[in-house]
This record gives sequence, structure tokens and C-alpha cells, in this order.
Amino acid sequence: MKVVWPLVLLCCASTSALEAQVNITTGQWPPYLDQTKQDQGCVAVVIRDVFALSDIKVRFLFMPWERAYQEGMKAAYIGSAYWYYSEQRSKDYIYTQYPLTEETARFYHHRDLAFTYTSYADLKPFRLLLNQGLTYPPSMLEAIETLEIKTSYATYTSKNVALILRNRADIMVMDEKSAKSYQQELPAQEAQLLVAQAVPAFIQKGYLLINKHHSEYVKLYNEGLKKLWGDEDYVAQYRARCSRVFTD
Repeated sequence: MKVVWPLVLLCCASTSALEAQVNITTGQWPPYLDQTKQDQGCVAVVIRDVFALSDIKVRFLFMPWERAYQEGMKAAYIGSAYWYYSEQRSKDYIYTQYPLTEETARFYHHRDLAFTYTSYADLKPFRLLLNQGLTYPPSMLEAIETLEIKTSYATYTSKNVALILRNRADIMVMDEKSAKSYQQELPAQEAQLLVAQAVPAFIQKGYLLINKHHSEYVKLYNEGLKKLWGDEDYVAQYRARCSRVFTD
């Protein structure tokens, strides 16, 4: 009689073994994720710190957001960082338990544009710039379709401000810290031309997505991030790191 159970156990153990280094796809979204910085952004630091608790190193692969999402589902990566919630993404990936960010998005435009935002209906006369691969609230997407708001899409968020200032689009929507990061890269005279609306466009939270083929990392990550978020000193350092770019 053949005994097959040791072989089965060996097979299962090998598929769930944790790696010494993991790969995570991401896109450019300063100050949270920034390939131009040595630490690669304040959110990248947190994710690395979480995995470091289990002696696992993290390698971030920067690419356009839509590609980052698709690549993150491949076996070479354990997931993608980081994303707002959407129903489709909850089917494609495993959402982790605790958010990395809570971001306030605003509408930005050239200061000479006569625009005041109170509701999505106010966008009707203008050309709205969005970004491929990013998440927008269903209510906003529904308004765009229902009101037939003119839209265009950019691949790289780093191009948004230039497209607005060159009149290639009228209004863009972006997290306020990311917009400020890009604005600070401009000459002072150009930076002053971009203004933000006082009423937020929306507020969303960002999460690490785990590849369904690598579910063994979910519990490890959730427990690690919960531990870091429970440390008041660590949270204060994280917030300072995310804001430092605006005070240097």
C-alpha cells in the first residue's frame, strides 16, 4: 500500500512558504509613493516596516497605475500598493484590513478659470482630466455619464498639472498632498497658477491589495500594520514623514 500524505503535505508547505523578499507593484503618487526619493515615499516606508517585522524585505516596482494593477495579479508579485476600494478590485484582489491613508481629493484648475464647485453638476461646462488606472467614486462616474461631462485621461499623474496649465484640460481631480507635491516641482510663477476648490471632491482610504495566489501574506500584513498603528510614536513619525515635503 502506498502512503501519499507526506507528499501532499510537502506540496502544500512549499506553496505557502514565505519568501525572504517580496515584490509589490505600485505607481507614482507623491508623497506617499515616490520613486524619486530614497525611501520611495511615506507609505512605502510603512509597508516595508510591516514586512520587516517578519524579516521580509520588500521591493517596489514602479509603473503606470493601470499596468501596476494588472501586473500585481501575476505570480511574480504578492500584490499592489495602494488602492482605494472598488467592488471590482475586491474581486480581483484581497483587500487588507487597515487603511494606509485617508486622502482628501480636490478639483484643481487654472486660476483664471471661472469655476466654483458645489456638486458634480458644476463640472458640466468643462473638460475634466482623469488618470488611467485610478479609482473614482461611483457617484462621480455616474455624474460624468449622466451629465455627459467631457473627460480625457492621462497615463501619468505627473503630467496632470502641465496639461491644466497648457489648457489641454480645464479641471483635474487629485489628492491634495499629491497635487501639492507636483505643484512644488514647478517654478514659483507657474505654481501660483494652479488653484484648488475649497469643497472636497471626495475622501477615500487607501489599502494594500494582496494577490489571491499569495493569501499567506494577508494575516502577516494585517497583524503587522495593526501593531504599527497601535504605536503612537510611530504614527506621529509617519504623519510627519508624509508632510515633510511641504516644510523642507
